Amino acid sequence: MRVIQVNKFNYLRGGAEKYFLELSSQLETAGYEVAKFCMVDQRNLEDPWSKYWPSNINLETPSLGDRLRAPGRVIYSKRAKHNLMAMIKVFKPDLIHVHNIYHQLSPSILDAARLANVPVIMTLHDYKIICPNYLLLNHGVICEKCLDGNFWHCFRERCFKDSWSQSLLASLEAIYHQHHKTYERGVKLFIAPSHFMADKCEQAGWPKDKLRIIINPVSLLSTVKRQPQNYFLYVGRLSKEKGVDILLKAIAQTNYPLKIAGSGPEENHWRTLAQELGLENQVEFLGQKTPKEVSQLLAGAIAVVIPSIWYENMPFSLLEALAHGCPVVASNIGGLPEIIKIGYNGWLCQPGEVKSLVQALNLAQEADPILMGQQARESVRGYSWDYHLKAIEAIYQEIVGSKV
Repeated sequence: MRVIQVNKFNYLRGGAEKYFLELSSQLETAGYEVAKFCMVDQRNLEDPWSKYWPSNINLETPSLGDRLRAPGRVIYSKRAKHNLMAMIKVFKPDLIHVHNIYHQLSPSILDAARLANVPVIMTLHDYKIICPNYLLLNHGVICEKCLDGNFWHCFRERCFKDSWSQSLLASLEAIYHQHHKTYERGVKLFIAPSHFMADKCEQAGWPKDKLRIIINPVSLLSTVKRQPQNYFLYVGRLSKEKGVDILLKAIAQTNYPLKIAGSGPEENHWRTLAQELGLENQVEFLGQKTPKEVSQLLAGAIAVVIPSIWYENMPFSLLEALAHGCPVVASNIGGLPEIIKIGYNGWLCQPGEVKSLVQALNLAQEADPILMGQQARESVRGYSWDYHLKAIEAIYQEIVGSKV
């Protein structure tokens, strides 16, 4: 089978890219012919199909040119659509599997696939199809207003990056594709990595028969020897929705060391907060770490902490920690409680509540590390890549077989 995998970035940037890159590799190993369609970026891995990719646009620190191009690119990229249609003619795919396409590529590529009569499935790595700002989060507070289908809420609340202009653009983008039924006509099936994600999509009006739940995969690393030391570990992006400020305030009420591995827009702010809380000798910011370095950190941690204040979907930081035999302390929110069983492979706390997080950290510190490590690994044994690939292949066969 010939499959085009689509994602806006072709380098290890976050969870969506981690999955996109690994799935592409796994499919090739299984005998599929795989091509990628992404945005040009100097950080990308080399790829033989990159000549078809649309040019780079920087939406994080945009130049004047990027600002002028942004509305057309974000709402409906004619260039991305044209380039994908050209690539389809050459590669002749049986199926297109879409991941994160918003803004840099835009949903215009779904029209390219539809016009070429190539079926599309889409993995939902965030809430973008039901929430213009991706997160169902409004200025640090859970918000479900857009589930009623009125995407003007985003602009009225200025909830995308706290910017009137960016919130307006996000609202216009969502409204345009809602009106033109871009997703409805262009995607045969959505894959939700958590039951919570699927439930929210149904609540927003998506039919249940267009949603399929497949939990994210993880490689079981049973050979990694656990040697827990006296520190907690945060691994991931340093952005507001991750709740690291809550974690720092909780750590300030204990004598536990904390290691923070990752980077992001809030890093400098949270470094300052750690200093203000007097945590210079208790908290260590490690910056971005390689997978091997993260494995070493997991081997020594009491537990990984996921103090998110948004509806986490099914983060790899959760699954990989458990696969390493490292229990997890996490917010009782989103897809996290679908995996974490209190006292078995981790502990749950109330999102945004410092006292609740302190209590969970205390329980983790007091637990039997050997037993918790064994139970942590066992809890994700059913989410191996072998299992996941079989589930994905079954969907591919189903969709291609139903192609009109």
